[in-house]
Parts: sequence; structure tokens; C-alpha cells
Amino acid sequence: MDRSRKFSRIVAKGFCAVVSLALAVSCHNDSSPTSPGTATVNGTVIRGSGTFGARPMGMEIPLSGVTVRVTASGQSAQTDSSGNFTLTGAPTGNVALEFSRADLNARGSVVLASGSNSITASITGANAVITPRGHAGEEIEGRVQSVNAGAGSFVVLDQRLGAVTITTGSSTILRKGNAAVTLSSLTSGMSVHVKAMLQNDGTYLATEVLLQDENAGGESEAEGTVASINTAAGSFVVTTESGPITVKTGPSTNFKKKGSAATFADITMGAMVEAEGTLQSDGSILAQKVTIE
Repeated sequence: MDRSRKFSRIVAKGFCAVVSLALAVSCHNDSSPTSPGTATVNGTVIRGSGTFGARPMGMEIPLSGVTVRVTASGQSAQTDSSGNFTLTGAPTGNVALEFSRADLNARGSVVLASGSNSITASITGANAVITPRGHAGEEIEGRVQSVNAGAGSFVVLDQRLGAVTITTGSSTILRKGNAAVTLSSLTSGMSVHVKAMLQNDGTYLATEVLLQDENAGGESEAEGTVASINTAAGSFVVTTESGPITVKTGPSTNFKKKGSAATFADITMGAMVEAEGTLQSDGSILAQKVTIE
């Protein structure tokens, strides 16, 4: 009986040893789960309003000097003058973020995917409402009225907003097509598309300025009402949907009024006209044909 018990114990110990060894080998050979990638967050922090931190388009006010911090892991970044920040090495998944400055302390959460993420954080009290975005701000389109290169600003006449002052900064992107340009490339009469954010002083800080693909020497047209006439220069200004355009005429300009031949003298203040001609480098049009309604 004793020998039988002793033999059973030996067998049991041997079996346990084999099982333990098998488990150890199995654990050693199994690869560990793939660790999740990290996320880069390109974001803009703005001042929100209302219960849900939303603001009407065109009323975004960027918040500069705000520290954006991942609550769990501590990665942080600070917003620039446009409210923009780039946070690298953030974890993926549902991530809690903190937004702090001397005058604010807010929290919010966002789901981050591995790689690049673009967000807007609207701060309202202690709440940060975070939403995905391509761009936060106003879309302004029209013709340049004036340029102040020294101040880094220019005025655009937008159909909805009227004449607005656009300011630029070190983070402003200026381009024509895929080519980067400088503010000195802007001249009066040029057509531009601007992405910008409203500032407290009523100006708009541009995040991107796109010069429209209108080349001098190409065909162009202007339709609208006559705002002013310069008889000596043979030119007049037309108020169009995209802003005022100067129309220049010459000996070869063909004038028509209600289907009949006309002259420059038939152009009057407030008259509806349509001018077709060649775009000049200053943004004006040298008319080949002027039709007076």
C-alpha cells in the first residue's frame, strides 16, 4: 500500500512538471499582443458659447497660451496665437484631455486613432467640447481691396461679410496652387480664398490664404452696377458679387446698349453693365466688349 501511494505521488509530480514545462514553453513562444500605435493631434482651441460649446461659423475666437495635456500619460503642448497646437505621442482610443490657462481649466475626451488626428476644442466653462475638423473658422472669398505689407494685413471685400481686414502671422500659410508665396504677392484686385478666425478687435487672423488661379492676360468678365466713372481715363468701377472691379476701355472696346451701338458716354452711375476682356496684372479688366443694360 505504501509503495502504491509513493508511486502515485511520483507520477503526479512528474505530470505536474510536464504540464508546467509545457505551459512555460507555450508562454515563451506566444508573441505578446501588438502594442497600439501613438497618435498625433493637430488641433485648435476656441472659445465656445452655449450649453454644448458650439459657436456660429465665423464667430470662432482662438485661445492662445492654453496648455493641452493628456490626463493619463502627461503629454502636453501649448496653443499659439491662432489657437493651434500639435500634440505628439498621445495614446490611442478614448483619451481624456485637459485645457488649462490662468483664466481657464477645462476637460474633455476624444477618440484618437493611430497616426494624425485633427480636432477642434470649444471651451465653455469647465467643459471642452471636442469635435473632428478639417478647419475651424470663417471662409472668406473676394477681391483684395488693399494691402499693408508692413502690418502683415490686407482688406478683402466678401459678399456676405463686406470689407474685412485680414491679418497674417508666422503660422499663416499663403499659397497659389501648390506653390508657397509671400504677402508681397498680393495686389489690389486679386481674388483670394481665406480661412481665418475672428479676433476680439473684429479683424480675422488667417490660417490659410489661397490666391485664386487668375493669370494676367487671360479672359475675364465683370457684371454688376457702375459705382464710379473716370471719363478722363476711360474707365469705370463695377460693383460685382465678389467686390469692385475696375474696367478700362480703349479705342477697340465695343459698346452695346440694349442691342444697339453705344459709346463710353452711355455709361451712367448705377447702370447695370457686363464687361468682357483681358485681366490685367493690377486686377483690372481691359474691356473688349461692354454691354449696358
